Amino acid sequence: MVSAELCYGSELWLELGCPYVWDELLKYLELWEKEIPEMPSINFDDDSVSTFEEIKCIDVSLFRKLFDNQEICKEILPILFPTNKVLRLLYEYFLQKSYEESIYKTLSDKILEIIE
Repeated sequence: MVSAELCYGSELWLELGCPYVWDELLKYLELWEKEIPEMPSINFDDDSVSTFEEIKCIDVSLFRKLFDNQEICKEILPILFPTNKVLRLLYEYFLQKSYEESIYKTLSDKILEIIE
């Protein structure tokens, strides 16, 4: 017959006769937690003006591919731009540029569909 026990926290180490190991594990976990770098923010709306300035010059064809992809528009863009600040800036920018080229009007219309 095989005997099995369910142990939580320090119980395992007490059962094995090494209670100090649990305290040592906790100590190293606390040190490790302090050394973990912060996760970078994927909310590009946090610094919307800077983000806008960086992405506004992306090739128009790339924007077209991006905004034509419904899956990206519905699943990815809301994560990257949760408050739509950058998308609104892009919308205004494309709307102004639409007087130069019609593709910008198409892009501004697509962004308007996303942010509404």
